[in-house]
Amino acid sequence: ATDTLATLTAVPTLSIDSVSRAEGNSGTQVYTFTVSLSAPAGPGGVSFDIGTSNGTATAGSDYVTRSLTGQTIAAGEQTYTFDVTVNGDTAIESTEAFFVNVTTVT
Repeated sequence: ATDTLATLTAVPTLSIDSVSRAEGNSGTQVYTFTVSLSAPAGPGGVSFDIGTSNGTATAGSDYVTRSLTGQTIAAGEQTYTFDVTVNGDTAIESTEAFFVNVTTVT
């Protein structure tokens, strides 16, 4: 009789970085967020949906809302970038935040 051992492959973990900087007094700035895997994506890659949501910042006035479905980190790759446009203003306000959510990961 022959014993067969199955090789188990660890599933990589997914994370997204945090971006923090001044919005400026006018115009717009692009904030780039990086979605990362702890190891290269396996065959077929990793797919997910990604989009912004309000925190203390408000879509439309503080930043431009953005939502994408079916985004992919290809097999063998480990990162994906997502850009959000932030609107500058001269209003005196406390630090504001918005969220970038990664959902439906497969």
